[in-house]
Amino acid sequence: MNGMRVGIHTRRGAYVALIMLTLIWGSNWMVMKEALANAHPVVVNVQRTWIAILVLFGVLALRRQSLMPQDWRAAAIAGFFQTTINFGSTTMALAGGGVGRTAVLVFTMPFWTLLIAWVVLHERVRGWQWVAIASAFAGLVLVVEPWSWQGDLAPRLWAVLSGFGWAAGSVATKYYQKQRKLDTLNFIAWQMLLGVLPLTLLPLAFDFPETRWSVTQVALLFYVGAISTAFGFLLWIAVLRFLPAGTASLNMFAIPVIALGSSALVYGERLSPIEWVGIALIGAGLVIVTLVALKGGRREDTPLAGAAPLEGG
Repeated sequence: MNGMRVGIHTRRGAYVALIMLTLIWGSNWMVMKEALANAHPVVVNVQRTWIAILVLFGVLALRRQSLMPQDWRAAAIAGFFQTTINFGSTTMALAGGGVGRTAVLVFTMPFWTLLIAWVVLHERVRGWQWVAIASAFAGLVLVVEPWSWQGDLAPRLWAVLSGFGWAAGSVATKYYQKQRKLDTLNFIAWQMLLGVLPLTLLPLAFDFPETRWSVTQVALLFYVGAISTAFGFLLWIAVLRFLPAGTASLNMFAIPVIALGSSALVYGERLSPIEWVGIALIGAGLVIVTLVALKGGRREDTPLAGAAPLEGG
């Protein structure tokens, strides 16, 4: 995607765009939570994904690019993990859990990426990366509290599954990009389309409650689908024309922080001391992973390089 098409002309402009993008993705968690108050999570996910798909294919048509997929298999596999699992699990987690806690658990994605890439791509996990994984895993256990089978355990597990799906989709993208240089916009549009198809069939098979439509609900879905998912992705790949993936991915720190802060202010979400310790350990792991990636100085060393869009669900 040409950065000029979304008004980015310089490196400074890319930083401004990155700040705007971080605010969009950080607030997206609250908007999704509001939308879920008026519809079943599966239905909301299907609606917002189809909105994003229409926008992305519209951009492809305006650019007069091919609307046919470049690799059916790659799009289907990445779409299953990135759209079916990641997007679907995120809405299930938000429907039953707190915004801030959900965002933090979904953003364990980089650590799953390291482990999956170790198995699939044979990329070695080295030195400090193991420390980051250990720190994140310890934090994950403290936040999820698997020993407590009461309360909101299910939403936490959905959030963890979302992070895993996001990571698996990212590794699949990187795997197929190594085999064949795929157009990023075409690929993300098709993986969304193929990934949302199984979810689209669910409302036909199950009797989900009808969406309570209003002007507000339409606006919420438009924000989540068109602004955060579709436009956010276009802005992200435009930013990458001017900034290294490792630098751009520093927004990974800000997004869950925005979600935590806004959830505390709006919903009064409060975390226990043990959860805060867990979040601190996950945050420490993110810092280590990012510093290792930046020190490496290569896009392939950054576990987030193939992870766009980075809203995380």
